[in-house]
Amino acid sequence: MMLKNLLNSVCISIGIGSFIYLLNAVFGQFDAVQPKEIISVWIASMLIGIVSSLYYTKMSGSLVTVMQFGVGIAAFTAIALVNEWITISLAEILFYAAAIFIIMLIIFISFYFISLLDSKKINDKLNNK
Repeated sequence: MMLKNLLNSVCISIGIGSFIYLLNAVFGQFDAVQPKEIISVWIASMLIGIVSSLYYTKMSGSLVTVMQFGVGIAAFTAIALVNEWITISLAEILFYAAAIFIIMLIIFISFYFISLLDSKKINDKLNNK
């Protein structure tokens, strides 16, 4: 069961990371889409997915969330430096890390509300029986 949850979390994370990368390409953030960049986005997204699979363990949800944000910010800031999307200056690194935090927060809040709606539907079905 853990392997299934791990694969599910990794696939969802890679899908979200790829979608955001493609949105950046559509809106002209990149001159050309490079295979190295795509693979690096997949790797960073996969790391977030691996940490996200910890929600299915006995680990505290709050701790997993903090780890998820930490890994995501570190991984995407690192690939931004490697892919030369940003330069090695404290201001750019902090600005990019903040942007990644905001993007991850939006995704987290979206998944939170989806979970609330799913829980409400389940509770409604159980109450109707």
